[in-house]
Amino acid sequence: MFKVATDKTSPFIDLGADVNFRFYLETERSDEFYNITDLNTNGGTIKYEAGNKLHFSNVPANFSIDESNPESLEHVLVDRAFGNLFTYSYSLTTNHVKTSFRVRNSDGQFVSVGKDTDGNPLPTALILTRDDAKVFHRQVDLRDQPNGVYTIVINNVVGNNPGPDLLKEETILLDNEAVSRGVLGIVDITYNATNDLYGSTKYYGLKFSRKTTIWKYFIVNKSNNIDLSPPPPNLSIIDSVNGSGLPYNNVSFVREGDEPHATTRVKGFDTVIFKSDSEIPSFERPKTSVQLRHNPGGEIIVEHLANPPVNTVEKYNSIDDTIEKEIFVFI
Repeated sequence: MFKVATDKTSPFIDLGADVNFRFYLETERSDEFYNITDLNTNGGTIKYEAGNKLHFSNVPANFSIDESNPESLEHVLVDRAFGNLFTYSYSLTTNHVKTSFRVRNSDGQFVSVGKDTDGNPLPTALILTRDDAKVFHRQVDLRDQPNGVYTIVINNVVGNNPGPDLLKEETILLDNEAVSRGVLGIVDITYNATNDLYGSTKYYGLKFSRKTTIWKYFIVNKSNNIDLSPPPPNLSIIDSVNGSGLPYNNVSFVREGDEPHATTRVKGFDTVIFKSDSEIPSFERPKTSVQLRHNPGGEIIVEHLANPPVNTVEKYNSIDDTIEKEIFVFI
């Protein structure tokens, strides 16, 4: 981290008590990462959306010098990332023709977003009027401000001042490099007198949660060897209690719709659809002994049904607030 003096302890160049290091997070196989990682925050109430950035930061007072028990860093979601000079556009669901526009820094202070023609800082609150397309626009110049997380605050207007009604609020990451590199997020490690940079080695860990999803099997009767004409159920999916084992729990798979499905056919073939009755967590180890059986008699057609591919396309079910992963099985 730093060059030491001849005593092998003191810094050759003392950076001072207050130092911040920023690290950029990038993914090599982003599809797989997003498919197995739950990036929602606040107990799942704040949903990750495309374009969001992850912001990890330490609490200096919570430092750890135990390598086996590092300070655990959890992320917050930042809505978007911008460079230091950008144009911000927004529309509202309300009928406001004029709005107040302000930018707040991480210390809670409103900052000027540019200068006038004489080079003087603009007021921290600007009154914007929407265009004919009902969109508001504002060029934001924060080149005099440090990189970091800011909040754009939109209020109604009373007279020529911000009103009490909050109409829109969005957090932004101000960082040219983060924008140009398209990073997943950033990690800010701050040192002060509490967690002295030049004291004992400090250890940090980034905490990610595994994603849980509904598994949805499409059993496609491609060979027509399975007679689906008798009264159902002719097919069933059984999660063998003895076969699954840890770390998975046993789940039930429930047929969705008719057998075959009345409206869904895959490549023109009759299809039977099954869904897990609860969400299944992502683990590196595959879930085994999920069996496709033929009734009556419980004949095993497929002993180990495939798990969802790590790069599969996910579907969000807004009714159940769940994510579905689809697996196609041709028999």
